[in-house]
Amino acid sequence: MIVKTLDINVNKKKLSFFALILFALICSNACKIYRFSDASIDPNLKTFTINPTNNIATFQNASAAADFTEKLKEKFIRETRMVLTRQDGDIEYTCTIIEYNIEPIALTNTQTLAQNRLNISVKVECINHKDNKKSYTQNFRDGENFSAQTAFNSLESNLQNTIFDRITQQIFNKSFSNW
Repeated sequence: MIVKTLDINVNKKKLSFFALILFALICSNACKIYRFSDASIDPNLKTFTINPTNNIATFQNASAAADFTEKLKEKFIRETRMVLTRQDGDIEYTCTIIEYNIEPIALTNTQTLAQNRLNISVKVECINHKDNKKSYTQNFRDGENFSAQTAFNSLESNLQNTIFDRITQQIFNKSFSNW
């Protein structure tokens, strides 16, 4: 009887181990991480043009427009096989920063500011010269919270980079993903 009990316990452990492995495999297939391979770039698109970004926001950062243009170029160079051209690309982007502002978002119980938020909006006109149905004009907006007790100018570059990374991802997704 003791031998049978040991055999049953060993079999239960083996079964539990295999069930755990099976569960892990199922979960890993269900939780998909989206990568470049999920992008659907038309093979007819060989070149892209990104015109210099304009900045018409009320609150100005002198380098924001140039920084955004470079972020977008880097994204497309790094994640596509298309070649950057100065003009007449198969797909062409014209971007304008229309919002760059700081707003208070959290007060303490003593009515002083605890957090602010940097918001940036970029209007994008995308012209697909190979398939006009895939052209679009859309505003993309994102923001990042920061402590009101910290000087904005010490954080601005990092906040701006974080926001620009997310906005360029949104533009990339809009242009090339089948979502």
